[in-house]
Amino acid sequence: MFFTFLRRCFLFSVSDSSDVGAVGNISEAFLRAADAEQMRIIVQADAEAQQAFMHRNYMLNGPSNRVLHKDVLVDMLAQGKMGNDFFERVIEDLAITGNVGIVMGREVVHPTPESELGLRHGDKVLNRRFTNVFLFEDGKWRFLARQATIVN
Repeated sequence: MFFTFLRRCFLFSVSDSSDVGAVGNISEAFLRAADAEQMRIIVQADAEAQQAFMHRNYMLNGPSNRVLHKDVLVDMLAQGKMGNDFFERVIEDLAITGNVGIVMGREVVHPTPESELGLRHGDKVLNRRFTNVFLFEDGKWRFLARQATIVN
């Protein structure tokens, strides 16, 4: 119940960053907006936006200890296998080199019971370290790769 309340509060606090796909610039502000959009997509289970936002060569080295690619992840999101009752992200650092943006930090999640992580870890809060990699092309940031590791 508490996590459902927190998730609802979070959903209202995450702005719809759908304008991230609009032509922008390669600045830190646009990179932060792209990272916020990635989080919004996961929290709101927006598989259609995920399909559009991810680069065609997207790869994940995920907290389930598997390497997965774009099509599998979009399908998992659509089926509720990536659901969380609570999701908090803290960016600790970011860098832009050429047209590559890297965002690093920590996350706290409480997976839903039917999600892959919920089935694997049960009803507990998971602490993770993450790295998100974005590629700036055609005037917008595209989500290229992610690595997330459970550390608790």
